[in-house]
Amino acid sequence: MSQYKGKLTTKHVDQNISTAPQVIVPLLAFIASTGVIVFRSEERKKLLIKLLTNKVFMFTLVIIIAFSTWQLNAHEDDEETERRKRATREAILGLIIAVLAYLDLKAAPFFIIWIVSYYLDK
Repeated sequence: MSQYKGKLTTKHVDQNISTAPQVIVPLLAFIASTGVIVFRSEERKKLLIKLLTNKVFMFTLVIIIAFSTWQLNAHEDDEETERRKRATREAILGLIIAVLAYLDLKAAPFFIIWIVSYYLDK
């Protein structure tokens, strides 16, 4: 029988870059290869510039970043907070997929979902 006298808990550890550092290399490889694909195509480069110069998109992106930061940095330890964090992570992934689709990158969503699911899923 174990001599452990601490309180048992079923709380899981949030998987993120600090708790799963092995995700850094695949994510950087994905970002680099996607960047090469975008910048080698004049059409995709123009689409990206158009997106980044769109004031409505940039304003909305700033709101999304602020909201996501607020949600992901919540320190409450309850079921509702965990649901909000998971929903925020999934919404960020959805936004990334939408941008990739806008840039007409057909296979990229598969790889980003695979990387995130494999390395950061609970």
